[in-house]
Amino acid sequence: MNINKLARGYLSTNLSGEEFLEYVASAIEQQLKEWDKSYEVFVMQLTNYEVMIKNGDQYYHVQLTVNELDSLQKSSPFQLDRKVWSELEKQELPIIRGTGNYIETVL
Repeated sequence: MNINKLARGYLSTNLSGEEFLEYVASAIEQQLKEWDKSYEVFVMQLTNYEVMIKNGDQYYHVQLTVNELDSLQKSSPFQLDRKVWSELEKQELPIIRGTGNYIETVL
């Protein structure tokens, strides 16, 4: 999957935190579906935001506070992606490197 860094910078400064999280979740889902069409990504907000990844009977979860989301969004256009992907990597979600520039940019 390829990304446009200039567009991402614009979006990170002009979308609300929730809109930006939805955008990032969509990019994550697009990347995952390139590897396996059965992946699904959900974003929920209760007290905190939760990004849930489902692949068959396998589930991965990443929680973010509103303050953490705001801080990540403001720090750099890809910092939120890095946070989510690094948490998914810790949970042993299989990550395939070397396909497009998205994963290389993020990780």
